[in-house]
Amino acid sequence: RGAEAGRPSRGDGAPRSAVDTDRAARYVASCQNLDGGYGSVPGAESHAGQIFCCVGALAVAGRLDLVDADLLCWWLAERQCDSGGLNGRPEKQADVCYSWWILSSLSILGRVDWIDGAALAGFILNCQDAEDGGIADRPGDMPDVFHTFFGIAGLSLLGYFKNAGGGTTAVAGGGEEDSSDNWHQPIDPIFALPADVVRKQGMWGQVIDRS
Repeated sequence: RGAEAGRPSRGDGAPRSAVDTDRAARYVASCQNLDGGYGSVPGAESHAGQIFCCVGALAVAGRLDLVDADLLCWWLAERQCDSGGLNGRPEKQADVCYSWWILSSLSILGRVDWIDGAALAGFILNCQDAEDGGIADRPGDMPDVFHTFFGIAGLSLLGYFKNAGGGTTAVAGGGEEDSSDNWHQPIDPIFALPADVVRKQGMWGQVIDRS
């Protein structure tokens, strides 16, 4: 039927990208600051949330070669506070949401071990409400869906659930099976979706493996 409706065609019926990916990647790269972080535009203040957007975009474009990874990850590692939590900018309080924004970037760039994972996991768990189970931005505050999601996502990137184990589950016909290996699907650091969903949908992004 030719190109899909609304999508430009090369002329031979095959759809082509409407985005100049290389040019877009180079613009993102131009937003990296001298401290290693990224701002929303060239020269803007470095911020952990914006860093995830930039690193994630470059990962999807397959252009992580444009990232000064060591300098960036040093800036990210310095976001860890005495509480074990992470902040988004210097001199700010730790907030559970940065467990995702920062860990995702460190995961994509293969440098999660640059922070104290046990201390961060402890901070996230201290933010969980003992009564309703939700997670707040910091200990003692009101939990909400936003911070609960990013807290769980951060724990997943730390490997917390794999280490915690899943115990046993009932199976059809009676009896139990060990579910310690399949009770939790790890989260993808680029798309914030379960890894098996990303695989099934054929979604791709570049990740640096330094193991």
